[in-house]
Amino acid sequence: MRALGKGSIAFFISIIVTFADVGVAVALALTVVLTALLPFVPANLTVTVPVSFSVDTPVGVNLGRPDFGFQILNARAQANQDRNGRLASVDGSLRVPAASKSFIAANAVAFIVILAFALFVLRQLRTVLRSLADRNPFVPENAVRIRRIALAVIAGEFARAAIVWAETGYAATHVSIAGVAFNTWPHVSLMTVLLGFIILVIAEVFRAGTRLDEEQSLTI
Repeated sequence: MRALGKGSIAFFISIIVTFADVGVAVALALTVVLTALLPFVPANLTVTVPVSFSVDTPVGVNLGRPDFGFQILNARAQANQDRNGRLASVDGSLRVPAASKSFIAANAVAFIVILAFALFVLRQLRTVLRSLADRNPFVPENAVRIRRIALAVIAGEFARAAIVWAETGYAATHVSIAGVAFNTWPHVSLMTVLLGFIILVIAEVFRAGTRLDEEQSLTI
């Protein structure tokens, strides 16, 4: 399959990104409306937030699947199982019952910012893909757009880590679960940050390609 032009890989990816763009835009509009209606909603709602935590399984107890009970192990059996690995740290979500409206509003605002951020990135990417589908990749604006995407990926990862850190801090002070210790420090994915820097390099490649294309056009 071709990489450029109509019917190419870039063309089909641009269609997928367009649908994603519309979906995020609709989700953003709905979130804004629901946030505006929050003062008129009954209090004590349940909200799900992202958290990071570690699990400390008590010695001598092997936790099982839900509804399957558990098994008491002696010290030697527990040690044999521990050699196979133990659950140390988990990134997941936590349901907070009877959350205050201020807490829900703060999460709604954070979600609105995330959706707006995602919408910005999708529209930059969609424009770049359309230029590839039109067989005109080396337009001057593409290098700027790709650079924006790269910076958005890097900034977005730090923002995600900050949000999870804030939510985990809230859970650590308001929720108590036996055997669960919330990680109250931010965790940044170095792979995501590295991906952002790789996209920055690609932006520079596009900038150099645009300059060479312009020089070739002037020479001809």
